[in-house]
Amino acid sequence: MKVVNSLKNAAAVDGDRIFHTFQAQDNFMFSDAKFPAFVGAWGTGKSFAGIQRALILSEESPGNMGVIFRREFTDLRDSTLKDFESYTNLRASAERSVTLPNKSVILFRHLEEIQGTMQNMNLGWFWIEQAEELDTDAQFFVLHGRLRRNVKRRTGFITANTNGHNWIYKLWKIAGDADYPLFEADSFQASAYLPEDTLKSWRELEKKKPKVYRRFVLNSWDESDAVDVIIQPEHVERAMRNDVIIRTPLRRLVSIDVARFGDDRTTFYAIEGDDKFRKVVAKEVHDKKDTMATVGLAQIFAKKHGDAESFAVDEIGIGAGVVDRLRELDRHVIPVNAAARENVRHGCYNRRAEIYVTAAELLEAGRVQLLATDEDAREELSWTRYKTIKSSGIYQVEPKDDVKERYGRSPDHADALLNGLWAFPQAKVVTRPDKYMRQRRDNSGPAVSVLG
Repeated sequence: MKVVNSLKNAAAVDGDRIFHTFQAQDNFMFSDAKFPAFVGAWGTGKSFAGIQRALILSEESPGNMGVIFRREFTDLRDSTLKDFESYTNLRASAERSVTLPNKSVILFRHLEEIQGTMQNMNLGWFWIEQAEELDTDAQFFVLHGRLRRNVKRRTGFITANTNGHNWIYKLWKIAGDADYPLFEADSFQASAYLPEDTLKSWRELEKKKPKVYRRFVLNSWDESDAVDVIIQPEHVERAMRNDVIIRTPLRRLVSIDVARFGDDRTTFYAIEGDDKFRKVVAKEVHDKKDTMATVGLAQIFAKKHGDAESFAVDEIGIGAGVVDRLRELDRHVIPVNAAARENVRHGCYNRRAEIYVTAAELLEAGRVQLLATDEDAREELSWTRYKTIKSSGIYQVEPKDDVKERYGRSPDHADALLNGLWAFPQAKVVTRPDKYMRQRRDNSGPAVSVLG
């Protein structure tokens, strides 16, 4: 199969198949960048573009070796391999490989094979199809480390749908790295090659399924596949733009997630609010400290932000020492034990599930204002998944360690914030007035003065 830049150079003969491409496809297929990405909506020919780039790389360097990677074996077998064979008229062997006349080899592999058979391979290129299926960038960088073959170009590339502010969004959309160019297309950019009735049915989704329309037709990065996610990304985004009105009686709280392991960090959040709304007013993050240092920093933080008298503290592990020391200092402490199963709300497996359900409800109802600059919370709040225990219908949240394994770091920011939102109704009502009157405004009415 020949890939050419223009029809003038095609020298087509009878029997040749000619494919017409549009700009985003061309730019991706012929990019000289190290790690290009093509993120496109329905009908934009992502698989076609990936296959053509794979062939270009394999044909330009005899003896090259590349791998086409997909998360699930069934998707690799039933979709990726079939598309490759359909577009190229080449047939993969029983070992899922194709050898070209110049001795270049193209392999087809899936997630479970990457840590095994891939470890000793020297690749010239790799392609991850439907890269948004991967939870993290871990597999990308494993393959990245295999680019050691002596060929003209060593390159890795991906094709994907958008899926919120995930690892692809970070590496390609906002990083601004010249080695990681992003080529994007919505469905209408490929309209010249799509049936009119198909385009019509997609347009109808704008009213019937607006989130699906924005993600899969308009190629929006603000929508995600969050079926089993507890806290929806769109609710987090709204909370970061929110500006709530707080009325007396006012409560203030400092929530603390204490570092448990060497790579964890201790996180403080200052939260204030009333019986309806919660507003995050400040945040600090510290490397792991001993108990005395953590308590000292927490008290300084509380003093700076309204002289909060109440502290919500994760008491598991080293956090127990922080709880004890704050109590010795006669501070109001609300211990948080995520594993506790006594006195949890109906339908929740344990306190951790209750904490997440409570926060999800508050965020969905628009009753929380988050810090607009808190990018860590923006990411981590939607990391955790849930399941329902079939035998009892009880709602269970995955352990923190599972989240850490999947994303490569502990969700300390999310845990500190969520613990505070859950514990907030138990915080003391502020009895000492502030030195000044503060203003709260939202888009629904006039400013309201609040005296703490």
